[in-house]
Amino acid sequence: GFETLPWACRFTEWGRKATVLGTKGSILAAVTPPAKTPKAFAALQGLLGVFPNVAQSPTNLGISLRNPGAVIHPGVMYGRWCPEKWDGKPVAEKPLFYQGVEDFSESVLLGLTNEVQAVKKKMEELCGLDLKDAVDLKQWYM
Repeated sequence: GFETLPWACRFTEWGRKATVLGTKGSILAAVTPPAKTPKAFAALQGLLGVFPNVAQSPTNLGISLRNPGAVIHPGVMYGRWCPEKWDGKPVAEKPLFYQGVEDFSESVLLGLTNEVQAVKKKMEELCGLDLKDAVDLKQWYM
């Protein structure tokens, strides 16, 4: 599995065309079973070309816990549409996703990333797993 998509893309014609906005410099990947890693990495890097560089992560669980989309998407949506913030009435314009994130939404995002870190810590303690790649939201973006 990959930690993220290799490219930033947006569709330009639904179901037909997309524009690649950028290619990531590197992405983490993990292979299950680990014995298949060398062959899988050679194939993946060969398909992707020089960029993004595919870097090895010890486990799929580590990169799954690292996924910022699992924190940001539900966190921003809850911050915008929860009963404390939205009156249930239609809005005049389609809201932009990232613009307008305020203190309440930030607290939701921090709470979610802290929960993920607590799961990571407990899994490392109880199972002896190497989850070093399961960084918090701030570390992912730095």
